[in-house]
Amino acid sequence: MLQTVKISSKRQITIPVDIFNYLALNEGDRLIVNIDEGKIVMEKSQKILDEMAGSLYLPKKYKDKPLDFIIRDSKREYFATKK
Repeated sequence: MLQTVKISSKRQITIPVDIFNYLALNEGDRLIVNIDEGKIVMEKSQKILDEMAGSLYLPKKYKDKPLDFIIRDSKREYFATKK
């Protein structure tokens, strides 16, 4: 599914609706952006977590919590210990 996009003056792109729907993206989804052999690769952050499932220890308090909550709470805890 080859399509072109234009980069705006604010360095933003719009994901074409066909690709957006095909990948079952939703407004507010988080994407991981990476460079792979000179290509920009974007993946749903939840997909990365699903692939890594079982390889990392997740405390029970984070079970069934959204990724954004886990990151925000973990940062808060980490920086609270640095004071």
